[in-house]
Amino acid sequence: MRTTYAVAILMAGVTGFALAKLPPLTPEQEQGAAAKKEAEQAQLEKEKQLLERAQDRVAEYYKRTKGGTRATPAGRTEDTNMPKTTRELPRDSGTKGGTQPSAEAHSAPAK
Repeated sequence: MRTTYAVAILMAGVTGFALAKLPPLTPEQEQGAAAKKEAEQAQLEKEKQLLERAQDRVAEYYKRTKGGTRATPAGRTEDTNMPKTTRELPRDSGTKGGTQPSAEAHSAPAK
């Protein structure tokens, strides 16, 4: 019986947290979110252009070496075919080949 009451009280508390609303964004936060979205859109456009150039180079190489008819370029690459990681801005984790340790190198040295 006690566990039933404890579970009921716990569920009521969790429900309160689940139904709570966050305060509205401040103008600075809205501007920051808009700037981040624009930067991500610019990154996506850059990645699409790089992909299109790479695809054109591969197609041109194929035509030169294997023969075939010269086709017109297909145009813009669709947004739906781009991987998720092309939309994200580059981060500071991973190896950089420099003197700074990467974000993964946080373990203590072996004894």
